[in-house]
Amino acid sequence: MCRHVADGAPILFAARDEALGLAACEWQFGCGAPGESADDERVVPLEEVVRRDATAVEVVLHPRGTVLRRDDATARWRTERGPVLFPHRASRRWPRFDPSYPPRRGEPLETSDLRVLADVSEWGLHVVRGASNGDAPAFAFSIGLFRTFDHPEVAIFGLAPEILAAAVRGVAERVRAGERFDEGDVADGILDDRAVAFRRIVLRHYPPYLGYAVWYHGGARFPALQVAWADAAGHFPWQRWFPRELRELQPVLFEPEPA
Repeated sequence: MCRHVADGAPILFAARDEALGLAACEWQFGCGAPGESADDERVVPLEEVVRRDATAVEVVLHPRGTVLRRDDATARWRTERGPVLFPHRASRRWPRFDPSYPPRRGEPLETSDLRVLADVSEWGLHVVRGASNGDAPAFAFSIGLFRTFDHPEVAIFGLAPEILAAAVRGVAERVRAGERFDEGDVADGILDDRAVAFRRIVLRHYPPYLGYAVWYHGGARFPALQVAWADAAGHFPWQRWFPRELRELQPVLFEPEPA
Protein backbone atom coordinates (compact mmCIF):
# COMPACT_ATOMS: atom_id res chain seq x y z
CA MET A 1 0.00 0.00 0.00
CA CYS A 2 1.07 3.60 -0.43
CA ARG A 3 2.48 5.47 2.56
CA HIS A 4 -0.57 7.73 2.74
CA VAL A 5 -2.89 4.76 3.24
CA ALA A 6 -0.40 3.29 5.69
CA ASP A 7 -0.63 6.55 7.62
CA GLY A 8 -4.44 6.47 7.70
CA ALA A 9 -5.66 7.90 4.39
CA PRO A 10 -8.71 6.15 2.86
CA ILE A 11 -8.20 3.50 0.19
CA LEU A 12 -9.41 4.90 -3.14
CA PHE A 13 -7.42 2.66 -5.51
CA ALA A 14 -7.16 -1.14 -5.50
CA ALA A 15 -5.60 -3.48 -8.03
CA ARG A 16 -4.76 -7.14 -8.51
CA ASP A 17 -1.62 -7.77 -10.57
CA GLU A 18 -1.87 -9.81 -13.76
CA ALA A 19 1.46 -11.56 -13.13
CA LEU A 20 3.71 -11.85 -10.13
CA GLY A 21 7.47 -11.37 -10.17
CA LEU A 22 9.77 -12.53 -7.41
CA ALA A 23 9.42 -9.26 -5.50
CA ALA A 24 5.89 -8.31 -6.57
CA CYS A 25 2.75 -8.18 -4.46
CA GLU A 26 -0.50 -9.55 -5.84
CA TRP A 27 -2.57 -6.73 -4.33
CA GLN A 28 -2.04 -2.95 -4.41
CA PHE A 29 -3.92 -0.33 -2.41
CA GLY A 30 -3.49 3.41 -2.66
CA CYS A 31 -4.99 6.79 -1.95
CA GLY A 32 -5.21 7.65 -5.64
CA ALA A 33 -2.65 10.48 -5.55
CA PRO A 34 -0.51 10.64 -8.72
CA GLY A 35 3.27 10.48 -8.81
CA GLU A 36 3.96 8.08 -5.94
CA SER A 37 7.16 6.04 -6.26
CA ALA A 38 8.19 2.61 -5.09
CA ASP A 39 9.89 4.26 -2.13
CA ASP A 40 6.45 5.28 -0.87
CA GLU A 41 5.17 1.69 -0.74
CA ARG A 42 4.62 -0.38 2.40
CA VAL A 43 4.11 -4.15 2.47
CA VAL A 44 1.39 -5.42 4.82
CA PRO A 45 -0.64 -8.66 4.99
CA LEU A 46 -3.85 -8.60 2.96
CA GLU A 47 -5.98 -9.63 5.93
CA GLU A 48 -4.82 -6.48 7.79
CA VAL A 49 -5.97 -4.30 4.88
CA VAL A 50 -9.39 -5.99 4.83
CA ARG A 51 -9.65 -5.81 8.61
CA ARG A 52 -9.05 -2.08 8.46
CA ASP A 53 -11.41 -1.43 5.52
CA ALA A 54 -13.86 -4.25 4.80
CA THR A 55 -14.73 -2.78 1.38
CA ALA A 56 -11.18 -3.50 0.20
CA VAL A 57 -12.19 -7.15 -0.16
CA GLU A 58 -13.93 -6.10 -3.37
CA VAL A 59 -10.67 -6.45 -5.33
CA VAL A 60 -10.25 -10.00 -3.98
CA LEU A 61 -13.55 -10.88 -5.64
CA HIS A 62 -12.13 -9.96 -9.07
CA PRO A 63 -9.65 -11.82 -11.33
CA ARG A 64 -6.07 -10.75 -11.98
CA GLY A 65 -5.72 -7.64 -14.08
CA THR A 66 -8.50 -5.78 -12.26
CA VAL A 67 -8.17 -2.13 -11.27
CA LEU A 68 -10.81 -0.51 -9.06
CA ARG A 69 -11.26 3.13 -8.08
CA ARG A 70 -13.70 5.23 -6.08
CA ASP A 71 -14.04 8.94 -5.36
CA ASP A 72 -14.17 8.74 -1.57
CA ALA A 73 -14.37 6.22 1.25
CA THR A 74 -18.19 6.15 1.16
CA ALA A 75 -18.52 5.70 -2.62
CA ARG A 76 -18.97 2.39 -4.39
CA TRP A 77 -16.03 0.84 -6.19
CA ARG A 78 -16.06 1.05 -10.00
CA THR A 79 -14.08 -1.18 -12.32
CA GLU A 80 -11.56 0.87 -14.26
CA ARG A 81 -9.95 -2.11 -15.98
CA GLY A 82 -10.21 -5.87 -15.79
CA PRO A 83 -11.53 -9.12 -17.24
CA VAL A 84 -15.17 -10.14 -17.17
CA LEU A 85 -16.29 -11.72 -13.90
CA PHE A 86 -17.70 -15.22 -13.70
CA PRO A 87 -21.51 -14.90 -13.67
CA HIS A 88 -23.01 -15.51 -10.23
CA ARG A 89 -26.65 -16.43 -10.50
CA ALA A 90 -29.05 -18.42 -8.38
CA SER A 91 -28.90 -22.13 -9.14
CA ARG A 92 -31.34 -23.36 -11.76
CA ARG A 93 -30.65 -27.05 -11.14
CA TRP A 94 -30.80 -26.91 -7.32
CA PRO A 95 -33.08 -23.96 -6.45
CA ARG A 96 -33.70 -25.36 -2.95
CA PHE A 97 -30.14 -24.42 -1.98
CA ASP A 98 -29.62 -20.82 -0.93
CA PRO A 99 -25.92 -20.27 -0.19
CA SER A 100 -24.66 -17.29 1.78
CA TYR A 101 -21.26 -16.61 0.27
CA PRO A 102 -18.48 -14.61 1.91
CA PRO A 103 -17.70 -11.86 2.53
CA ARG A 104 -20.52 -11.88 5.07
CA ARG A 105 -21.21 -8.81 7.20
CA GLY A 106 -19.17 -8.78 10.40
CA GLU A 107 -17.32 -12.02 9.66
CA PRO A 108 -13.51 -11.77 10.00
CA LEU A 109 -11.52 -13.11 7.05
CA GLU A 110 -8.16 -14.80 7.51
CA THR A 111 -5.44 -15.25 4.89
CA SER A 112 -6.73 -18.67 3.86
CA ASP A 113 -10.29 -17.35 3.50
CA LEU A 114 -9.13 -14.54 1.23
CA ARG A 115 -7.17 -17.01 -0.88
CA VAL A 116 -10.33 -19.09 -1.38
CA LEU A 117 -12.22 -15.99 -2.55
CA ALA A 118 -9.35 -14.97 -4.83
CA ASP A 119 -9.04 -18.40 -6.44
CA VAL A 120 -12.77 -18.72 -7.04
CA SER A 121 -12.79 -15.29 -8.72
CA GLU A 122 -9.74 -16.18 -10.84
CA TRP A 123 -10.27 -19.84 -11.74
CA GLY A 124 -13.85 -20.59 -10.75
CA LEU A 125 -12.80 -22.84 -7.89
CA HIS A 126 -10.34 -23.41 -5.06
CA VAL A 127 -8.94 -26.89 -4.35
CA VAL A 128 -8.53 -27.97 -0.73
CA ARG A 129 -6.23 -30.94 -0.23
CA GLY A 130 -4.61 -32.77 2.65
CA ALA A 131 -2.32 -35.72 3.28
CA SER A 132 -3.22 -38.88 5.17
CA ASN A 133 -3.27 -38.31 8.90
CA GLY A 134 -3.61 -41.36 11.12
CA ASP A 135 -6.96 -42.97 10.34
CA ALA A 136 -8.00 -40.18 7.98
CA PRO A 137 -7.10 -40.77 4.30
CA ALA A 138 -5.65 -38.17 1.97
CA PHE A 139 -8.30 -36.00 0.35
CA ALA A 140 -9.04 -33.20 -2.08
CA PHE A 141 -12.26 -31.32 -2.72
CA SER A 142 -13.47 -28.30 -4.62
CA ILE A 143 -14.87 -25.01 -3.44
CA GLY A 144 -16.62 -22.89 -6.04
CA LEU A 145 -17.91 -25.30 -8.70
CA PHE A 146 -21.45 -24.77 -7.47
CA ARG A 147 -21.24 -20.99 -7.47
CA THR A 148 -19.39 -20.63 -10.76
CA PHE A 149 -20.77 -23.44 -12.90
CA ASP A 150 -23.97 -24.55 -11.12
CA HIS A 151 -22.33 -27.96 -10.67
CA PRO A 152 -21.95 -30.01 -7.48
CA GLU A 153 -18.70 -29.67 -5.57
CA VAL A 154 -16.56 -32.81 -5.85
CA ALA A 155 -14.42 -34.71 -3.32
CA ILE A 156 -12.00 -37.60 -3.79
CA PHE A 157 -9.99 -39.65 -1.28
CA GLY A 158 -7.26 -42.18 -0.76
CA LEU A 159 -4.48 -41.48 -3.29
CA ALA A 160 -1.49 -39.14 -3.19
CA PRO A 161 -2.64 -35.56 -2.45
CA GLU A 162 -1.18 -34.18 -5.68
CA ILE A 163 -3.04 -36.84 -7.70
CA LEU A 164 -6.28 -36.08 -5.88
CA ALA A 165 -5.90 -32.32 -6.45
CA ALA A 166 -5.17 -32.90 -10.13
CA ALA A 167 -8.31 -35.05 -10.36
CA VAL A 168 -10.45 -32.27 -8.89
CA ARG A 169 -8.95 -29.78 -11.33
CA GLY A 170 -9.53 -32.26 -14.16
CA VAL A 171 -13.21 -32.50 -13.26
CA ALA A 172 -13.38 -28.70 -13.16
CA GLU A 173 -11.82 -28.37 -16.62
CA ARG A 174 -14.35 -30.76 -18.09
CA VAL A 175 -17.17 -28.90 -16.34
CA ARG A 176 -15.80 -25.62 -17.67
CA ALA A 177 -15.92 -27.14 -21.17
CA GLY A 178 -19.61 -27.95 -20.73
CA GLU A 179 -19.63 -31.49 -19.35
CA ARG A 180 -21.80 -32.32 -16.35
CA PHE A 181 -21.50 -35.14 -13.83
CA ASP A 182 -24.28 -36.48 -11.63
CA GLU A 183 -25.27 -39.42 -9.45
CA GLY A 184 -24.34 -42.74 -11.08
CA ASP A 185 -22.09 -41.39 -13.83
CA VAL A 186 -18.87 -43.28 -14.61
CA ALA A 187 -15.98 -41.52 -16.34
CA ASP A 188 -12.53 -42.26 -17.70
CA GLY A 189 -9.65 -39.83 -18.04
CA ILE A 190 -9.97 -38.14 -14.66
CA LEU A 191 -7.42 -40.55 -13.18
CA ASP A 192 -4.78 -41.95 -15.53
CA ASP A 193 -5.07 -45.61 -14.60
CA ARG A 194 -8.65 -46.23 -13.54
CA ALA A 195 -12.27 -45.23 -13.95
CA VAL A 196 -14.18 -43.13 -11.44
CA ALA A 197 -17.83 -43.07 -10.47
CA PHE A 198 -19.82 -40.14 -9.08
CA ARG A 199 -22.05 -40.58 -6.03
CA ARG A 200 -24.05 -37.95 -4.15
CA ILE A 201 -22.61 -37.21 -0.69
CA VAL A 202 -25.11 -37.44 2.16
CA LEU A 203 -25.55 -34.15 4.06
CA ARG A 204 -24.50 -35.60 7.42
CA HIS A 205 -20.99 -36.12 6.01
CA TYR A 206 -20.52 -32.50 4.96
CA PRO A 207 -19.14 -31.09 8.26
CA PRO A 208 -16.41 -33.71 8.88
CA TYR A 209 -15.29 -34.09 5.27
CA LEU A 210 -16.16 -30.83 3.50
CA GLY A 211 -15.81 -28.37 6.36
CA TYR A 212 -14.20 -25.51 4.45
CA ALA A 213 -16.80 -25.80 1.68
CA VAL A 214 -19.50 -25.63 4.36
CA TRP A 215 -17.95 -22.38 5.60
CA TYR A 216 -17.82 -20.94 2.10
CA HIS A 217 -21.46 -21.71 1.32
CA GLY A 218 -22.68 -20.55 4.72
CA GLY A 219 -23.81 -24.05 5.70
CA ALA A 220 -24.57 -27.36 3.99
CA ARG A 221 -26.35 -25.43 1.26
CA PHE A 222 -24.79 -26.98 -1.82
CA PRO A 223 -24.78 -30.30 -3.70
CA ALA A 224 -21.62 -32.44 -3.58
CA LEU A 225 -20.44 -35.61 -5.29
CA GLN A 226 -17.86 -38.14 -4.18
CA VAL A 227 -15.51 -39.17 -6.96
CA ALA A 228 -14.96 -42.85 -6.16
CA TRP A 229 -12.16 -44.67 -7.96
CA ALA A 230 -12.15 -48.31 -9.03
CA ASP A 231 -9.49 -50.92 -8.33
CA ALA A 232 -7.30 -52.35 -11.11
CA ALA A 233 -10.02 -54.84 -12.03
CA GLY A 234 -12.69 -52.14 -12.31
CA HIS A 235 -14.51 -52.84 -9.03
CA PHE A 236 -15.87 -49.93 -6.98
CA PRO A 237 -15.99 -49.72 -3.15
CA TRP A 238 -19.66 -50.71 -2.90
CA GLN A 239 -19.11 -53.87 -4.98
CA ARG A 240 -18.42 -57.31 -3.54
CA TRP A 241 -14.95 -57.88 -5.00
CA PHE A 242 -13.41 -54.50 -4.15
CA PRO A 243 -10.26 -55.28 -2.06
CA ARG A 244 -10.73 -54.95 1.68
CA GLU A 245 -7.37 -53.18 2.13
CA LEU A 246 -8.48 -50.41 -0.22
CA ARG A 247 -11.82 -49.79 1.47
CA GLU A 248 -10.20 -47.80 4.28
CA LEU A 249 -8.79 -45.35 1.73
CA GLN A 250 -12.23 -44.28 0.52
CA PRO A 251 -14.82 -43.42 3.15
CA VAL A 252 -18.30 -44.12 1.82
CA LEU A 253 -20.05 -40.75 2.00
CA PHE A 254 -23.06 -41.80 -0.06
CA GLU A 255 -25.83 -44.33 0.45
CA PRO A 256 -24.15 -47.55 -0.68
CA GLU A 257 -25.80 -49.87 -3.12
CA PRO A 258 -26.43 -53.50 -2.13
CA ALA A 259 -23.36 -55.66 -2.66
